[in-house]
Amino acid sequence: MNRLLLALMIAFAASAQASTENGLSYSASAFDLDSGEPLYTETHTEIWSEGRLHSREVRYAEPDGDLIAEKVVRYGMSPEAPSFEMIDHRLGRKEGAQVESSSITLFHGPIDGGSRTREVERPSTAVVDAGFDAFMRERFDSVLAGERIEFDFAVPALRRFFRFELLPKGEISYDGGTAVLVKMRPASALLRLAVDPVDLIYSRSGRLLEFRGLSNMADGSGERYKARIVFDYPESLPPAFAAGAAP
Repeated sequence: MNRLLLALMIAFAASAQASTENGLSYSASAFDLDSGEPLYTETHTEIWSEGRLHSREVRYAEPDGDLIAEKVVRYGMSPEAPSFEMIDHRLGRKEGAQVESSSITLFHGPIDGGSRTREVERPSTAVVDAGFDAFMRERFDSVLAGERIEFDFAVPALRRFFRFELLPKGEISYDGGTAVLVKMRPASALLRLAVDPVDLIYSRSGRLLEFRGLSNMADGSGERYKARIVFDYPESLPPAFAAGAAP
């Protein structure tokens, strides 16, 4: 049942690489949650238009630079529920979601065809893949107030949505300052017996600083990594990303 958390790795930046007026590129690194051993790196490229995030491309690589996987995210009418496709070259499979106004088609399977698909009704609180960042940004005042928040998260590998909840745990000491700890877990008490929670550490301004839990990446045998992802954002952002537009 840990496959419920396939796509919960929300890694948006570890160190800035480059920025332009309409785009922003940055990287991230993942480490084994227990040993601290480097697992993989990410390179993100965001494309913005008229102050809105239009698309995101992500490249996942081994620590030595060999490509593992690629993902393309396209934001449509809802930044919280974008369409996306992720291709894992190492495992030879793909997964994703095609989002429409009232329905979402989830798919998962081999790269060369034969993916299993399912069209489901779009929940009112639907969150898909990297849309979790926008979802949190819109509700961060509620997080700071300590409010419990529920949402429906898409899991393409199982071709359905599952109900999750966010439990703010208050301020913690972090990197010489203070941060906000949020625990994410299935809303169902029964599923919580099989699915470990995810810890998310945010700055007071709403930027994700660390992710601790089951990653959306797997090793060569298909076993999902339990990862710690640490984020380090650019000191300054272009005007298009100011005023909370960027994560």
